[in-house]
Amino acid sequence: MKLKKFSYLLLFVTFSLIALSSCNDNNTTTTTEGGSADAQIYSFKLSAIAISSIDSVNYPIMAKTKFSIDQSRNLIYNIDSLPYKTKIKKFATTLTYSSYGIGKLQLVYPDSIAEWNGTDSINYALNPKIKVYAANGLDSREYTIDIRIHKIDPDTIIWHKVATLPDAVGIQQKTVLKDNDFYTFTIADGNLAVYKASKGALAWSKNPITTGPSAANIVIESITLFNNTFYVVDKNNQSYSSNDGINWTAKNNEVKAIYGVLPGASAAKDSLLVATEQGGKYYFAKTADMQTLVVVKNLSSNPFSNEISQSFPASGFSPVTFVNRTNLSSNILTITGGKGFDNQQSNLTWSLRVGDDNLLELGSNQVNLLFGANDGISCFSYDTYLFALTGNILYKSDSMGVKWILAPSKESLSTSIPKASGQSVIVDSENYIWIFGGIPKTGSTPVKEIWRGRLNRLNP
Repeated sequence: MKLKKFSYLLLFVTFSLIALSSCNDNNTTTTTEGGSADAQIYSFKLSAIAISSIDSVNYPIMAKTKFSIDQSRNLIYNIDSLPYKTKIKKFATTLTYSSYGIGKLQLVYPDSIAEWNGTDSINYALNPKIKVYAANGLDSREYTIDIRIHKIDPDTIIWHKVATLPDAVGIQQKTVLKDNDFYTFTIADGNLAVYKASKGALAWSKNPITTGPSAANIVIESITLFNNTFYVVDKNNQSYSSNDGINWTAKNNEVKAIYGVLPGASAAKDSLLVATEQGGKYYFAKTADMQTLVVVKNLSSNPFSNEISQSFPASGFSPVTFVNRTNLSSNILTITGGKGFDNQQSNLTWSLRVGDDNLLELGSNQVNLLFGANDGISCFSYDTYLFALTGNILYKSDSMGVKWILAPSKESLSTSIPKASGQSVIVDSENYIWIFGGIPKTGSTPVKEIWRGRLNRLNP
């Protein structure tokens, strides 16, 4: 009887082992009844140990890079491209999944499939896909990994010649951008004229200027755009204004120079800063319309006099306005180069800022050993820096001209741009730097070429 019971028990164990074996005949896939069917990757992160100097810069950025996961397309990608020259190699990869866990992981290469333990580094140069099996062992997802890298150096300015100025444009010219149109003021064939062209087409139309300033007396370099109105002065201290650049109206007749836009606490408080002559002396004055001048009574540089220093620029200078309404200490008009009232050429940069009680805060770097006191220095604001163009060399300052450095070679002008001075330099809303014409380094024929460049990373 006991033997019979033992035989039944042995037979039961044998059948049980056979059944268990048949349910687990695939040693690479385990099916767990009731396990989660979620095979999604919920986050993806890369990191690596830097080997080269480039790696030491790029890999910390990569470690902070956010990867997006498009579940509908099974695609993992980085919206913000990794730095130029980031080298794709073995990266440590961190994934997160459903809280129910997963079954297993595979790396799917173009020609093979490998098991992955989730901790070993992955060589992304081999273009693997990551396949995730859900906890139930049945459902899976296969993700494509798109690691995006800048194909061109983001810190390089690429220059292109885009057009030329009209043949009649003389050696004296000033180009201004108003709305979406360029206005080039010049003396053509002995007559004052303005050429107008759309920024998109650059097809020029000539418009003679028959009212207002004369070709013999106009100070073309003084043309300034403020609140969508053009302003200019002539050699007799007469100022003019125009809405269209063609028809001009005489304004105040005591304006020696227009320095530029002096920013206020709000746009409504912005003004033009000018030099006015009164009794044979020169003073700073603010104006909103070039008709009424409000003389600045107090200068931070001299508590005993509000007269402009003889060394301060009177002509040939290059102004740039920095507007920062949230930090008024950076709300500044800078003026670089030019000839002073003492007729001495300068390479200094002056900064002017509105103070309390009609105070004009005035300062200068006082020394500039980097570039000379050259004619025709052209300054502009770009990528938060103040740039100066002189002798076809670009210099930059992160302190609004207090200290200058030579711009990196990646930001230098193309060697194909003619050597000139006094170019009109304009930065537009698309972050393009436009360079118009200029006075040639040698010869008397004015430069007519128009060049355009932009930092790759500032491509909107």
